[in-house]
Amino acid sequence: MTAPPPLCLVINGPSAAGKSTLTTAIQDRAEVPLLRFGLDELFRMVPEHWGGGLPGARHSDLGFRYEAVEGYAGVRRIRSGPDGMLMLAAMNAAITAMLRTGQGVIVDGQAFEPEANRDLEAQLGELNRRGSAVVAIVELMTEDSELEDRQRRHQHPAGLSLFHNSQPPQSAEPDLVIDTTGLDATQVADLLWDRLVVIYPAIQSGHAPSA
Repeated sequence: MTAPPPLCLVINGPSAAGKSTLTTAIQDRAEVPLLRFGLDELFRMVPEHWGGGLPGARHSDLGFRYEAVEGYAGVRRIRSGPDGMLMLAAMNAAITAMLRTGQGVIVDGQAFEPEANRDLEAQLGELNRRGSAVVAIVELMTEDSELEDRQRRHQHPAGLSLFHNSQPPQSAEPDLVIDTTGLDATQVADLLWDRLVVIYPAIQSGHAPSA
């Protein structure tokens, strides 16, 4: 009996699409440990003066800065400077390093930075081709009207979700697209789970013989 290669599940979508809720649901159901990693985890590591949220941050132009989005009242987007791009590259390297050790990972949202996303997907694609990891990239979709309602209930600016929904998807070629409009969190988790047990049976049975 040998352990299967680790799973890397990438969950993308606009703000309020349900990425974090879905990540937790899959972690709870899985019979293999899946470490959560993504932008929120990365931003917790960023020194304040390289982040965009601290007034007068000295190095936000080098790290991450917030800019107002024209046409979306009260909405700001994150722009990445050279140090910020290095941090995103480091996050990608950390994800692939965990997979190389045999540790499964759920990526709770990629950046809205095409260069960083292409870099991660290239590294994951190589691991997948070598049989060193099983990779599944999921894109969550939701209609504007429902995103607006969800953001309102969570007391976040509704425009952020609508702005994200107007942008190109983080992944150009996701393995699975789930439209969450009209679905509750359990229904979305069921849809993804049914797909995962086909491509990665060990998620429901723990360690299993490699193919």
